[in-house]
Amino acid sequence: MGIIIAIISVVITLAGFSYKLYTDYKKKKRIPEFEGRIGVDENDGKQTQKFIDFIFNNENKIIYIDIYFDNNEDYKLDKDGIFYFSIYYDKNNKFNGGYEFRIEVKNGDDFFYDSRHTSKRLKGYLKIIGYSGPQMGWMTALMKPVNIDTVENLG
Repeated sequence: MGIIIAIISVVITLAGFSYKLYTDYKKKKRIPEFEGRIGVDENDGKQTQKFIDFIFNNENKIIYIDIYFDNNEDYKLDKDGIFYFSIYYDKNNKFNGGYEFRIEVKNGDDFFYDSRHTSKRLKGYLKIIGYSGPQMGWMTALMKPVNIDTVENLG
């Protein structure tokens, strides 16, 4: 009788563990994630190209990013509440175009940007609204922050 109870306990434990793995997988599958350092000077541009592909392959989706920028100065929050950053095709010739990423930020948005020179970090959930371009050599991705409470309710 003790062996049967032990077997039932193991089966229930495995079922619970499998269900937890399944729900974690399903939640992660729903929200694509990208983490890393980007910029034309980083990793010979390989990580930056992965980031560009990640953004342009997830249109109309909610994504999570946690990125650090290299030491260029091509990112800022303007007076109209638009955070933008650019990645040039050629850092030595900025007239050749590149990629621009625009994030519309409003008061109360769950949006983290650390502008300290030693950090330069952007982190949060974003919805990719769409793209424009190419126009004069530029492709632009339009995004907006998504509140964390909204994301948690998806799971």
